[in-house]
Amino acid sequence: MDQDSRYKVLIVDDALDNIKILIDLLHHDYTTFFAKSGKKAIELARSIRPDIILLDIVMPEMDGYEVCERLKSEKSLSDIPVIFISAKNQVGDETRGLDLGAVDYITKPVSPPILKARIRNHLKLSNAMKELKLLYSMALDASPLTGLPGNNSIAKRIESALAKNEKICVVYTDLDNFKAYNDKYGFAKGDEVILFNSYILQSGLKSNGLDDCFIGHIGGDDFVITLPVDKVNDVMDTIICSFDEGITNFYNSEDLANKAIVSCNRCGEKQQFPLITISMAGVDITAPKYEKYIQVNDACSEGKKRAKAIEGSVFVMERRKGNGV
Repeated sequence: MDQDSRYKVLIVDDALDNIKILIDLLHHDYTTFFAKSGKKAIELARSIRPDIILLDIVMPEMDGYEVCERLKSEKSLSDIPVIFISAKNQVGDETRGLDLGAVDYITKPVSPPILKARIRNHLKLSNAMKELKLLYSMALDASPLTGLPGNNSIAKRIESALAKNEKICVVYTDLDNFKAYNDKYGFAKGDEVILFNSYILQSGLKSNGLDDCFIGHIGGDDFVITLPVDKVNDVMDTIICSFDEGITNFYNSEDLANKAIVSCNRCGEKQQFPLITISMAGVDITAPKYEKYIQVNDACSEGKKRAKAIEGSVFVMERRKGNGV
């Protein structure tokens, strides 16, 4: 595993010999950090956000119990699993530690195989809980029509990608001439087109081996995709071809023959509108280096305006340079 992607283990003990033993045991599998005091442990936890903490109890000034209590009181640190490792072996000691929110309590001397197994298990459990929380959050935020994540989840996904420096492209999609279609064919048929669009976006990712990429539904006919930068052109080509081929199924024979429909414009005047096409705009969040979701959103919105000014289904990439401002 790449050094930057390994799990981070924070070891907290006032005895350097104990720290060395644990580092020697774990450094091949994890990125290890250590603190020799409770105060330093909390400071380090805030800065490095470890995936798990191994915590001694008997330390000067601030003991392990107080450290655990403070960690659990901070929202940003409360989900980090804490395993107490201590020579204190009374039932009351263990009970107190678990009551404070620790996930496990191991007495010294430590059995290396057992410690490794417990760390693995608690990391798996922690990841599973994070995934469940994410799925729950997405379910609450989901579009009632498509079932896809909504605006809050979209913002969180992009903010997470920015924080992790993920090499992804964020793509906003929008349908051209969709209002005119809705006005003529009705909202029920319009919803069918939105569901078709959702299916095409998901199929475009899957057919390029990107089943796990994020798709969000902003609302109406607007969607968001995040995907690897090096895959974006292939996926966009697939989506455009599939969309243009499939959208014809939603028109009657007369409109298909004319390649247009007659509907009222925003002024109430009858006007001819082309068949629905899809406009997509992408932003590579790694170049330039965007720092905030709002910057990515603004850049995608600008790109979408350019895309919609071009006739037919199209994908455009950002033009911005510098820091994304």
